[in-house]
This record gives sequence, C-alpha cells and structure tokens, in this order.
Amino acid sequence: MYRFVDRPLTQLDDEMAFLVAAMRTWVEASSAGRCSCAALRAPFAKRNMLEALPDFGMAMAALNIDGLARLVFAPPGYVLVNDDEARLLALFSATRAPDPGPLRRQAASLVAEEAVLCLMLAVERVGAALPIPTAAHRRNDNQS
Repeated sequence: MYRFVDRPLTQLDDEMAFLVAAMRTWVEASSAGRCSCAALRAPFAKRNMLEALPDFGMAMAALNIDGLARLVFAPPGYVLVNDDEARLLALFSATRAPDPGPLRRQAASLVAEEAVLCLMLAVERVGAALPIPTAAHRRNDNQS
C-alpha cells in the first residue's frame, strides 16, 4: 500500500493507473445512479479486457455492499493516489504473490468474512486479464 499512496498517477505503471481510473469511474457512475459497467465498457475494450469487466464490477460491488468501512475515492482526473485507492492497488498486486495468504488477509481487511472469497476471486480474475507487475518488476524501481 505504501508504495502507492500519495504518488502521482504519472509515476504508476500503466496497469495500476488504469485500475485507479477504473475505480474512480465505477464510483462516480454508481454514485450518480448510472450503470458503472456501461461507463467502463470503452476503457476495458480499449485494453482488450472486456472479459474482466464483470469481475471488476463484482469486486467493486463487494467492496460497496460488504465493505467493513466506507472507502473514499478521488474524483476522476485527480493526480494523486489516495489511501483507499492505494489499499486496493495493493490488493490487486497481491494476486501476483505465489502464496494466496496476503491476498486473503488484504481481502479480509476490506470486506465481511462472507464476501472475502468473492472479492478474492474477482480480483484474481481481473489480475489474470491485466498484466499487473510484481514489486520486483515495477517500471519505477529502476528510475531512482
């Protein structure tokens, strides 16, 4: 989480910046009473990831319905990653760990126990469709 928080979106890998934009778009559309999947159709299609859109929607719905706390998202276009967005980026990054323990722990810190498996599966499916880099392969690791 801490490697993402308060970072400019321009310093994130494309995959992570895409996830932040998708989260913000989902929340904005949902809050306005619009279909969040319709709002995300074009961005997911542009990345050839339409098959992951239902899973992304499922993950966001689990967080919204079964979340242990109300998550706060910045509006689309905001240049920094906020705390809750960073927590979710860490969740998506955990799909790359060989051990499912970190993913389960992070999911359990976000949603009620009965929704943990649903969140984990949805996030794993999105992660499988999106080439999320591991910490060792992040673009910015070599730019210090």
